[in-house]
Amino acid sequence: MDNSITAEIIDYYDVGGIETIDIIQSKLSHEQYLGFLRGNILKYLCRAGYKSGASASNDYSKAAYYSNLLTKTHSK
Repeated sequence: MDNSITAEIIDYYDVGGIETIDIIQSKLSHEQYLGFLRGNILKYLCRAGYKSGASASNDYSKAAYYSNLLTKTHSK
């Protein structure tokens, strides 16, 4: 996972020595994984500023994280 993302994302997603995103990628086809990434981008952009107790900038950071993954995955 990209280290520029906030600590609260990193802290618990790699419990057990493997990051959840890596498990998801390994279990989905390439096209399914691209759809998963696109869905997460949309989710975080749509809820930015509306989710109770969460800052919009946090959601924008998460959307950017998934967008970076999508860009890297799409170029493979």
